[in-house]
Amino acid sequence: MLLLVNSTKLMDLETPAPKRPATTDPDFSTTAGRLIKGLRKLNSTQLMELMSLSEKLAGSTRADLTRWGRTGQAQRPAILAFTGLVYQHLDARSFTAAELRFAQARLRILSGLYGLLRPLDLVEAYRLEMGCRFDPKGGGTLVGFWQETLTGALNAELKEGEAIVSVAAQEYLKALDPKKLRGPVIEPVFKEQHADGTLKNAPVYAKQARGALLRFAIRSKAKRPRDLLGFGELEWEATCEPPSAGKWLFTRPVRR
Repeated sequence: MLLLVNSTKLMDLETPAPKRPATTDPDFSTTAGRLIKGLRKLNSTQLMELMSLSEKLAGSTRADLTRWGRTGQAQRPAILAFTGLVYQHLDARSFTAAELRFAQARLRILSGLYGLLRPLDLVEAYRLEMGCRFDPKGGGTLVGFWQETLTGALNAELKEGEAIVSVAAQEYLKALDPKKLRGPVIEPVFKEQHADGTLKNAPVYAKQARGALLRFAIRSKAKRPRDLLGFGELEWEATCEPPSAGKWLFTRPVRR
């Protein structure tokens, strides 16, 4: 079983990383460099339009583009660099060396810039979401740019029929071709159950749950989807055995 998550816009390149297993280099750093080269051709106004940014964020994005790849630039392992809600509840800084090694073997991170990352791959500050309508070749999207490459990269790691358990956002999952993957994709979804039995989305709590589920999978060294049935953090629990593919519902009573 492979675990799949996406990168986040929020990053921390300042907090020192724990000195544990050796870091690695991203497999598609050369391709990332091509994307950076194309983005550097855009001025701040064009970046604002392309990425729906404020003037301030466009300025900081331009600065990151200018610095990217220079000697001495701050780098952190991907699992520690991304700091969105999912990663806050993954809490990789609390992992032992053995848990980080398991994550390195079983967890993959989809990224608009780097394509596919292992947890200990070193990354620099950037902003490029997978839903961005940017293609250095012109006229396309990042989804189209990456799809064949990322599908092939995951297939190289999967045994025939081996499942991917994905908590990645849909805009990132679109960068994979499910018809060509060697195994099924199972997507845990998290909904709160109200007193009348209705299920409702709770986006913030769902992000927390995705990170907590990944942490459970890594700490328990889960090898197959059904090993996640023991997950019960934050009161979430699976409503059924894992499906062969598709959505897998987790619920909890609504919090007031």
